[in-house]
Amino acid sequence: MSGFGHGSVGTREQEFTTLLELRKEGYPTHKLVELAANIKAEVDTVKDGPDPEENLWVPAGYTYFGQFIDHDLTFDNTSSLNPADAGQQDRLPSNLRTPRFDLDSLYGDGPDAQPFLYAEDGATLLFKDSDKNQLSVEQATEDLLRSPNGRAIIGDKRNDENSIISQIHLAFVKYHNAVVQKLKKDDPQLTGTALFNQARNEVRWTYQKLVIEDFLPRIVKAEVLADLKEATTREKRQKLYALYTKDKRQNLPREFVVAAYRFGHSGVRTGYRLNTNKRLSIFPPSMPPKNPEDDDKDSLLGFDPLPKTHVIDDWGRFFPNTKPGVFPTEPRDQAADEKPRPEVRLQFAYKIDPTLVDPLGVLPPPVLPTSATVGGLVKEVEDTISPDKLPDKEVNPPRPSLALLNLLRGNTYKVQGGQAIANVLKKNCFPVKILEPKYLSTRKAVEGKNGEALFKFEEIDSTLQTDTPLWFYILAEAQASVVDAIKLDKDGTFNEEQLLNGGGAKTQLGWVGGRIVAEVFYGLLDSDSESYFNAAPEHWKPILGGNGEVIFANLLKFAGLTIAN
Repeated sequence: MSGFGHGSVGTREQEFTTLLELRKEGYPTHKLVELAANIKAEVDTVKDGPDPEENLWVPAGYTYFGQFIDHDLTFDNTSSLNPADAGQQDRLPSNLRTPRFDLDSLYGDGPDAQPFLYAEDGATLLFKDSDKNQLSVEQATEDLLRSPNGRAIIGDKRNDENSIISQIHLAFVKYHNAVVQKLKKDDPQLTGTALFNQARNEVRWTYQKLVIEDFLPRIVKAEVLADLKEATTREKRQKLYALYTKDKRQNLPREFVVAAYRFGHSGVRTGYRLNTNKRLSIFPPSMPPKNPEDDDKDSLLGFDPLPKTHVIDDWGRFFPNTKPGVFPTEPRDQAADEKPRPEVRLQFAYKIDPTLVDPLGVLPPPVLPTSATVGGLVKEVEDTISPDKLPDKEVNPPRPSLALLNLLRGNTYKVQGGQAIANVLKKNCFPVKILEPKYLSTRKAVEGKNGEALFKFEEIDSTLQTDTPLWFYILAEAQASVVDAIKLDKDGTFNEEQLLNGGGAKTQLGWVGGRIVAEVFYGLLDSDSESYFNAAPEHWKPILGGNGEVIFANLLKFAGLTIAN
């Protein structure tokens, strides 16, 4: 392990901790296969304009800021998906990242240990910023630093897995460099290691403050955050932790890693508009187009030089200039059609609910987790679910769904179901209600009498309704507000247009999912002696652009990026 660590939360290569005692019996894998199949949405196209699936609480950029946070905190490529391997020491769930908000995914092990990431001044991060050293005539002028084979030279390879996360990583590189320049201007005597350390502290603390004040309030209900938010000191918060208590902070808890913080998968859109000329699907869809001429193989898949056509021309497409809780004023009484709308429009993440877009139902090989199993992850999954089969019949070897991978990993990690977490919170006097069966449901498309596209809520298997896989329970808990807001017809169906406005258009994490995420975030910062909670000067304020509000848009502005006013 590197000596570049800091704080007192934990180290790399430790086993994850647990919030509750581990399960003794897992869920039957055939039930998980069936549940995963019901989570996949219908095949859809990338559209501009109001979308019934949009979640007005969460602008689309926060999906990928959330992914950036995930890559900073956790990475497990050692554990098996097969419960039969659970007793093997080398396959135990463990963390290959430092479980702290320390941006090791950005800084690596620092300029002394990894000088190839830094300029000669020992403080400025390198990136590609010209037409020189082009790896491809199609490569963007500004891109991540890359090796001759096109792979990104960064602290965590996963920050290059798609064209959006790679540009968010690049934005942090630029922000760090802008902070370096500001500090040098303010104090010309500041150089070398001292300059780097001061800039890194500023960037880390700003990042941490964004996580607490900008990201969390968008994804978690206000009442779930209220007590932690109002407690202004670590001492006041100490008695508020019902789950992630101080004795469990040697590492991240399994329940966070495998369930609560995987809520973001449901927020991923089918695709995004990146600029005036380009809107793209995240991956190819599950089914090839009927017309071969419509088969556009371009997608947001990364791990290669950023194409010029993928450059985000205005970050106002992804991040707003407003604080959490400010909603769009655009008309939302009619869903967008296929007509291109290239103007800058703020896109939103999809709802936090038990529905994943079709491309996530058939993951392409470049984004599959690594596996120590001979034959790779697909073989591991096939062995785990046997005699059931992966449903993909279009590609051989078949492509597994992200929903199935999440459910199987939850089984391997042996985490308790959602009801168990809810009961602990109830015992700690939180106003938690155990979800009724009607809320433990997936959305299923049905065709109306006149060919109209309708939907209905379909309850999950009765054997899972009192002990529900934690990841699914958390998504269903967020969807509960939609279930309550929708007006069902006599036949139990509803029109998708009802999802455009009101309660149908807004979802956030509830008590189970939201409390796990909130306690982990606050707990990590409370226990890190070098976090802004504990180490920032009393009257410290972040160096940010715009009006100084702690929102991601202002970080982008200070980094010199274009964002609509």
